[in-house]
Amino acid sequence: GDKAWHFDFSAVRTPGRYVIRDLDRNVDSYEFDISPSVYKPVLKAAFKTLYLQRAGYEKRAPFAPTGFADKASHLGKLQDPQSRLFNQADNAATQRDLRGGWYDAGDYNKYTNWTANYINQLLHMYIENKAVWTDDFDIPESGNGIPDILDEVKWGLDWLSRMQNADGAMLSVMGLSEGSPPSAATGPSYYGPPNTSATLTSAGAFAFAASVMGDIPQFKDQAEIYAGRAKLAWRWAESNPGVIFKNNDEGQGSKGLAAGQQEVGDKGRQTKRMVAAGYMFGLTGEAQYAKVMGKLYKKTKPIDPYFANGFTGNDTFALVHFAGLPDMPKKL
Repeated sequence: GDKAWHFDFSAVRTPGRYVIRDLDRNVDSYEFDISPSVYKPVLKAAFKTLYLQRAGYEKRAPFAPTGFADKASHLGKLQDPQSRLFNQADNAATQRDLRGGWYDAGDYNKYTNWTANYINQLLHMYIENKAVWTDDFDIPESGNGIPDILDEVKWGLDWLSRMQNADGAMLSVMGLSEGSPPSAATGPSYYGPPNTSATLTSAGAFAFAASVMGDIPQFKDQAEIYAGRAKLAWRWAESNPGVIFKNNDEGQGSKGLAAGQQEVGDKGRQTKRMVAAGYMFGLTGEAQYAKVMGKLYKKTKPIDPYFANGFTGNDTFALVHFAGLPDMPKKL
């Protein structure tokens, strides 16, 4: 039975704090803003989620809101800096420094496929509206002359780089111990072996990062490194198109390693190869990548006009981006 009023404030051009006043009842609404940047605080709050999800990084005032401050987590003995292969916990030869990255949504695990997707999403957000991505989003890197969204992208890329083997293959996943707050977790960290899907997704992320960040003077040298990593990952995936690893899977002997399943099926790998080829074309301009993308687009039919699948949203962003590349062939 509540009644609602609807107002159109299009004619109000003066920024400020306003209320709606009911003169008959002498009642005011809550205060609200009219401003060209009215949504900026919402954007900042949403973006800060990534900072708060950083693994192995101290959250402190003034950057961490009340209740979120915590010491750096998962940096102890046999944790992220000394992570070992999940099925060789006693073999020190498998030890790797895999600190960094972001926690997953509801746990502390880290997934290569998904981290690469986060990086791509952030880069798309940046290039689609660079004006809103300023250097004042209240993270520790704010004020360094670089858009804060790219500082956060680099945090993800640093971890992705540690997950890459010398031959280009990408380790698939990390399982971290639990605790509340995160710094209370004391158990060991384990990683899964390379797989094709993670390597393809990462090839695309490294390539896209090299394309976008190469235009930022502070990232020029780093962008060249990302380009090299992208090419290494692509070559390994092309030579190893069917390497599968399922985490948290009894049949694979990986029960308990992370939670969400990062592995995909045959069509999933084909789609990842298609998307990675598009980013590789954007980086290099080489026709071979456009041909691979065109062939796989026709084969996988990734756009379903009758069903909106949230898990394929990344692919849609990528395809729209590829369609706008100046050198993209009109017919593939």
